[in-house]
Amino acid sequence: MQKTLLYIHIFFSCYGFGQIASYNQFPTMRPNHILDEKLNNISFAFSMRVLESDYNGPLIRLRRDSDNAELDFGWADNDVVDVAAINTWRAGANVFLVTWYDQSGLGRDAVQNTAAFQPQFITDPTRPYFVGDGANDRLDVNTSIQTLTNAGVDGSVFTVVFTTSNQNFSFGTRQPGVNANRWSTHINWTDNTIYFDSGICCDGVRSTANINNQWQQLSFIRGPIVQTIRRGGTILRTGNYTNGRCTATNNFGILYSNGNASQFATNRYTEFIMYSMDIGTTTITEIEVDQIDYWGL
Repeated sequence: MQKTLLYIHIFFSCYGFGQIASYNQFPTMRPNHILDEKLNNISFAFSMRVLESDYNGPLIRLRRDSDNAELDFGWADNDVVDVAAINTWRAGANVFLVTWYDQSGLGRDAVQNTAAFQPQFITDPTRPYFVGDGANDRLDVNTSIQTLTNAGVDGSVFTVVFTTSNQNFSFGTRQPGVNANRWSTHINWTDNTIYFDSGICCDGVRSTANINNQWQQLSFIRGPIVQTIRRGGTILRTGNYTNGRCTATNNFGILYSNGNASQFATNRYTEFIMYSMDIGTTTITEIEVDQIDYWGL
């Protein structure tokens, strides 16, 4: 009898309930997903893949133009949005992005309920993305820039984006009727230059030359004083941003600058993560390396 009980104890100790798969009993091991244990000060987290292990909602909601039906989609076994399921459902029709779901746990989804303004979703099996038409396509994150940043100053953005040369705002916000008061980017402007204004435009440290028509990992980091533009882990431009902070209170836009009813972007997006602070160098590097490796940039 004692021997039998010993065998039962060994069996459940070795094989019981998959605890190692569910709980991080080895904290020195790399987390399962890039945002595991990186949710402090997060503003939102959008991607065409799973970013955080506890997230259990859909990644995107699409509209099919053949009948205007809408459907949520999760991810396949590779953690990327289920492109095969989308292709089956769309049956050759074009599909458009209604909602890019926030994986941060804060519920700050990027939404476009007007069909004419919805960006087209492309079922690229390697890097699924949505793309703006440069005319009126956009997504809205219905949260004030003052909340998404530290009172209109500090913030960190990490994107996987296809650069295009266009007279556009790629993301952010600006005060309606006051062009200088903004927290926004151009990726790229018509002169093939990135512009990042993390406050009153236009500071001398705001811009850098950039490659056009290319998938890139781009980071935009603003601290209390210093602003930095990074590409693929390399600093392109950094320095003190001496103009005043953004005091606009309107919401955040993707493929345009919320508060500006023109200059919509033609960028493509696969991933977009934002924090309300200038997060530490170690975390910056970990997110950048993961985005570069995962999406083959």
